[in-house]
Amino acid sequence: MGFMTAPSGGGDFKVFVSYNAKAGRWYTKRDGKDEPQFEVTDMTAVFDMPGLQTGWFKFTSGVAPEKVMDPSFSESAPNPGQDFKRGFQLDLYSEKNLLGLREFSSTAGIVIEAMNKLYDLWVAAPEAASGKLPVVRCVGVHPVTNKHGTNYQPKFEIVGWADRPEALGDGDQPAAAAVTPTLPPVAAAPAAHMPPPVAPAPASAPAPAPAPAGAPLF
Repeated sequence: MGFMTAPSGGGDFKVFVSYNAKAGRWYTKRDGKDEPQFEVTDMTAVFDMPGLQTGWFKFTSGVAPEKVMDPSFSESAPNPGQDFKRGFQLDLYSEKNLLGLREFSSTAGIVIEAMNKLYDLWVAAPEAASGKLPVVRCVGVHPVTNKHGTNYQPKFEIVGWADRPEALGDGDQPAAAAVTPTLPPVAAAPAAHMPPPVAPAPASAPAPAPAPAGAPLF
């Protein structure tokens, strides 16, 4: 179950998908240098939950994040230095909604809390034990207000199950852990690495319209 990724601060890295907690919106970009970000209007994708990793992250605008991953869910890596925060990362896949393979990582407390809930749903599902991966949809957002203002917590639902897409590789990452990963508590302040909001988010976002019968979810 152990894993370790060396710190990295540049070079090749996967295209991201990010969640802006201040706006309650998702963003990604096309493959290629200097491609602009665009909003993901239907955040439905296959989540590689067996490949979920925790660790320390340092986000700097315009470059790949520096990160030091934990050896395992039950063993945290030492804090590598100033400005690093506890967080998680995993791969997502949707050709329809994300244009392919994307990496999702965050140190924002309200996102971590939402991922913890999703993780518990995944571990408890019999489909997970058979090797299926969850098809996850962000069905809305929940406002969380504190002294720093209002942020929006994503609401995740498992809307289906899929065989592992080829784009996610052969699944050499750790399988479902007997111990739930120790993610940090909900943070008071929003993560600084998120892009600025393009518009105010509604107090609560409605669920996306269901896909027509027979239409692919991702």
